[in-house]
Amino acid sequence: MIRFLQTPGRIQKALLIGFLTVVCVMMVVTLVPGGIFTDFGGNSVGSDALAKVDGEEVTITEVKQTARGMLQQQRIPEQYESMILPQALDAVVLRKVYLREAERFGLRATDEELRYEMQHSPLANALYPDGKFIGTQQYRNIVQTQFNLTIPQFEQAVRNDLTMRRLRSVLDAGVYVSDAEVHEAFVHERTRVKFDYAVLSTTQVERIVQLQDSELRAYYEKNQEQFKNTLPEKRKVQYVVIDPERLPHPATPELTELQAYYRQHVNDYRNSESVDFRHILIKLPLPGPEGQVDAKKAEEARKKAEDVLAQLRKGGDFAVLAKKYSDDAATAPQGGVVGNLVRGSGSAPEIEKVIFTLPEGKVSDLISTSYGFEIVQVDKKTAARQQTFEEVRSQIEPLVAARKNQELASNLARKVETQAKAGTLKKAAAAYDLLALNSDWITRNDALPGIGLSPELSAEIFSMQPNAAPATVSLASGFAVVQVTDSKPPSTPAFEQVKETIAAQLRQQKAETLLAQALQKISEKARASHNLTDIARSVGATVLTSELVSRDAQVPEIGQLASMAPQVFQMEPGEISQPINFGAKGIVIAMRERVPPTEVEYKFTKDQVKSQLLERKRAEADQIFVVAARERLAEKGKLFIDHKKLEELVSRTQNQ
Repeated sequence: MIRFLQTPGRIQKALLIGFLTVVCVMMVVTLVPGGIFTDFGGNSVGSDALAKVDGEEVTITEVKQTARGMLQQQRIPEQYESMILPQALDAVVLRKVYLREAERFGLRATDEELRYEMQHSPLANALYPDGKFIGTQQYRNIVQTQFNLTIPQFEQAVRNDLTMRRLRSVLDAGVYVSDAEVHEAFVHERTRVKFDYAVLSTTQVERIVQLQDSELRAYYEKNQEQFKNTLPEKRKVQYVVIDPERLPHPATPELTELQAYYRQHVNDYRNSESVDFRHILIKLPLPGPEGQVDAKKAEEARKKAEDVLAQLRKGGDFAVLAKKYSDDAATAPQGGVVGNLVRGSGSAPEIEKVIFTLPEGKVSDLISTSYGFEIVQVDKKTAARQQTFEEVRSQIEPLVAARKNQELASNLARKVETQAKAGTLKKAAAAYDLLALNSDWITRNDALPGIGLSPELSAEIFSMQPNAAPATVSLASGFAVVQVTDSKPPSTPAFEQVKETIAAQLRQQKAETLLAQALQKISEKARASHNLTDIARSVGATVLTSELVSRDAQVPEIGQLASMAPQVFQMEPGEISQPINFGAKGIVIAMRERVPPTEVEYKFTKDQVKSQLLERKRAEADQIFVVAARERLAEKGKLFIDHKKLEELVSRTQNQ
């Protein structure tokens, strides 16, 4: 079996995470809109699984791993993991369906194909630097630490990716577009329009809405169910906050404790070898539409870099030449100064290979990277060194103190709780120089003074019985000893309490009706008189004129034209549209110009349009294929999603 390795670092990690998840994400987004969450057959899954595809279970672990990969790829914060779990499950299920079909057609990647892929794909530089495998032990470590996988699991993931790409290549090979289709798509996408449009919103018509008190009361009586128990449960609590940073008698660390902490964490205070350096960057040209870099321009960039290096070799001032030639706009004005690079950081592997071999003041040879050519100069080198205890004592003291105070706070909370159970919370707090606070009526979503919003504390408060024994709750910082003193169950508000809410609802409803009627009148009268501007202004609408715009244009008061008003591209000059209603706002359009693209434009963009059209049709072919495969499995009862377990997983993740 193949063995390969990468060195640790942000670039390599992002590269491989993206490599292993891109197909899943692509399939969810482009192939099966709406997902596949339908229960089929009478199947069930194991305790650690969420779904089953043709007898193969989809485990919670692989769904969570896929979700984290999606979060990283889409740069979404980790706290939103619960929201993406259904999409991640969809992705894993679809991948298994896709793989099953690939293997059914005999397209499973072989060991030889996998080896070739690793050694000749864009990953080769990371996995086999200088054409050499770095080592099995490091490979195992990187797979375990960065992906939480064993080597066989990781290699199977890579093989699966290659297998799916082979199937997609087979499907893509059967997709064809004619010149007529390309020309039709070209005209459809590149036609531009210019138009007048009248804009009217509910805000503009709300001023004529009249509401009677009897009307509001009638609405309240008719919709009693809507308001039933909408006033939430409320409680009053007495509580004591025990903050480790504000203890009546905080801890003072002993010298022996500080020294023990230093010994236990000695590696945290070891300075790695580093260099301060500057650079001159000559960028490569950006890839063209086909993903290829212009070879002639790339060679020109190389020659420019070689010329700069020659000037440096002849005694040229590095800072002066950096200001004159470097393409790095951030560092060039400062003479190319980059700053400090720590050995093993992984942030600039090509530079790191060279720079730690250079003496201070020396200039490197040309360094070729994926983005251009680099020349670096070392300003200062700092050797690796262990910091002494005395050097870091001031850093250690607050850490040890915080740990001791956290423990003191925990013990103090238990003492207060125990003593309060034998007497009152107020007396127990006073015995330890603490203050017992009393809240007003609070709901589950209210913050408590001195604590703020705390879901954990709120959950405890609303699970306790009034006047039950106090309980200790862990907070984000410290503890609270809390006791419920009174409660109010959910209740139905009286009319006066919701009168303003009802008025706002009815006013909005009437405004939307009036808006639709006004837009219809504008459209009818404008078409009869062939004069949108005067008719619209007579009823208070705003009249605007667009630029000559294409489908993807963002038009003021409308948004993206193709999404919000696609019918405009079917209109002829002089034509006036029916009302186009967006809910709280609507428009009526009077077409001025409709300008189709020229054949000269077609000549220069034909290949690009054809490529885009081919990709759309290939995505459609993939969708048809995977939907058909899914339906075959469904008919045989071989596809099952456990919705209840998915909901439980989402809920658990939200509360973590």
